[in-house]
Amino acid sequence: MRGIVKARVGMVSLGCSKNTVDSENMLGLLAEAGYRLEADERAADVIIVNTCSFIGDATQESVRTIVELGETGKKLVVSGCLAQRHQQELFDELPEVSAVLGTGDFGDIATILDRVQAGERLNAVTALPQSERVVQVELPRLLTGLGPSSYLKISEGCDHTCTFCIIPQFRGKYVSRPEEHILREARRLAEGGVREVVLIAEDTTRYGQKETGKFQLPRLLEKLAKVDGLDWIRILYAYPNYMTDALLEAIRDLPKVVPYLDVPLQHTHPDMLRAMKRPRHEPPADLVARMRAIVPDLAIRTTFITGFPGETEEHFAHMLEFVRAQRLDHVGAFAYSPEKGTPAAAMKPAVPKKVREQRRRRIMQEQQRISHEIHQALVGRELDVLVESVDVATGRALGRTYRDAPEIDGTTYVAAGRALEPGEIVRIRITRAEPYDLHGEAL
Repeated sequence: MRGIVKARVGMVSLGCSKNTVDSENMLGLLAEAGYRLEADERAADVIIVNTCSFIGDATQESVRTIVELGETGKKLVVSGCLAQRHQQELFDELPEVSAVLGTGDFGDIATILDRVQAGERLNAVTALPQSERVVQVELPRLLTGLGPSSYLKISEGCDHTCTFCIIPQFRGKYVSRPEEHILREARRLAEGGVREVVLIAEDTTRYGQKETGKFQLPRLLEKLAKVDGLDWIRILYAYPNYMTDALLEAIRDLPKVVPYLDVPLQHTHPDMLRAMKRPRHEPPADLVARMRAIVPDLAIRTTFITGFPGETEEHFAHMLEFVRAQRLDHVGAFAYSPEKGTPAAAMKPAVPKKVREQRRRRIMQEQQRISHEIHQALVGRELDVLVESVDVATGRALGRTYRDAPEIDGTTYVAAGRALEPGEIVRIRITRAEPYDLHGEAL
């Protein structure tokens, strides 16, 4: 709007890595529109809160953040999953909120802020999530963290009907991003100094299948591997039912694709998988055996839900024994959280909250022991580390081996006889192991 001095804008991004990318796209759009961006939201005139609503704790954190920031007297714009899910409640019950916009509407952020700055208060949420709209355009992006690594979103939405999950209701149907959009973004990231891209989606393994009838992730990996400047390509959120041999062979054969896979299993017992309405796939133990047979030294991460409705001690013991027997590299466990609007919320019998949490702790205690043993077996081995930061006082570098994804896995601490730089990949020898972190010396 002519004649209006653009406001100073701060961003608070909550929740998953997909939200992080959406927030960075909004910042890119606002920078192009002439808004001044503030790293410290306390210095801003308008604060955008990009919310999460996956589970109860995330919803509570989002609401708490909105209320706390509302007390600052600044204008608030609420976006993301909570806004998509509870748009009218937010608009009606929180007068400090100047605008709400949904998961498919963040491309309009500059126009919405123009209107807010002009004094409007608006509910700009499209009633149904517009996943197609999100992937049809290429948006500018302003990176906010992760140093030499960056998330790269390859699709939007989800077609799975897991009974515990509400994501499809506010993210929309599964749609793959056009390959050329992904490759152009990867080139821009590499030109900006990014050395590792982490592929994300609600389901990365399904990439391209809905549009072409073929699983196109192996082809995408081949093309990404040709991008100059990229050294590591990592895959998160790989659904087990689409774990093709072709994908595993691409991971094995393409040097830039690190042998690491995040495969959300959620449970191991057939009764629980049926109750969760998880996509059908080979038994989890068989899946892990096939993955390891094709990809040597594969690091595997998974997540489990404890205390899902109807889970007996026998069901839980089945999952715990799987953890012990398979010795996966990284395991996350979450106590079941009933979400309003999901089929699971009405399922019986409910497992007491205390039992859900006790089972979660038992899984994590067992995994901590396993992780420590796996790390101890690495002592003496040589591995590459991507340096993320350097402690100027000590000269010690912090980074990750291929075995660890950013933000969710461990850190490797590197002692070196020379100054290391963030973004550098250095060969080290592992000298000491902790349950989640490693220590080593640069060679």
